Amino acid sequence: MTTLSILHLYPRELGINGDVGNVLALRRRAEWRDIDVQVIDHEIGDQLTDAPDLVFIGSGPLSAQLAVHDDLLRIAPTLRKWAAEGVPMLAITAGWQLFGTQLTLADGTVLDGAGVLPSTARLIDGRTISEMTGTGRNGDLMAGFENHGAIMTLSGGEPLMTVGYGKGNTGLAAEPGDRVEGLVDGANIGTNLHGPFLPMNPAYADLLLASALARTGASLPAADARVHAVDLSAEKAREAVVGRVGS
Repeated sequence: MTTLSILHLYPRELGINGDVGNVLALRRRAEWRDIDVQVIDHEIGDQLTDAPDLVFIGSGPLSAQLAVHDDLLRIAPTLRKWAAEGVPMLAITAGWQLFGTQLTLADGTVLDGAGVLPSTARLIDGRTISEMTGTGRNGDLMAGFENHGAIMTLSGGEPLMTVGYGKGNTGLAAEPGDRVEGLVDGANIGTNLHGPFLPMNPAYADLLLASALARTGASLPAADARVHAVDLSAEKAREAVVGRVGS
């Protein structure tokens, strides 16, 4: 049986907005394809061991970001090495802000980021709290819930989606007609989408799993009836969001 390991960074501090659902989605969609999954929680002060097959970091308030910041910088060189080797990573909102090259607080304080993703974050007064819909890079319908107080600037990679309803990367500063959300950089994804992101948009769970397996020379096995049922439910959920707010 194929085995995959998922490194979950700071689940205690960065685990709001149902972010653990992203890990559960990865685990279940793998297990339903007869892939054994080991989830490794990384807490402050823990030592990293062998490279995992996939890395996840969730979201949380500024207090949580500050709590994990020093430890994240400690392990950042290893995370960057893994990313360069093709280990796929998913970072949600606050985790994405920390995974970038720089995080500027609302008072002007500048913090170094982990440098895993080519982006910078600037915290602003006020928060963007809204459902979001849009079109993914492959023309797929995407939906979720954004809750963030930052302007995200990309210095590489490509946006994850074009926003139809919602604000996206520039938050409250967003202008209609010029709104994008998220970042795709190689096998890595950063996004402000909660809901959580992967259960609502399961194609991206499969994309991350496929990237993880590709490093071992394997491909993602065909989906069974359970995967198809979840996909149908997620599609209806996205369509329901569009029905409420538009696309």
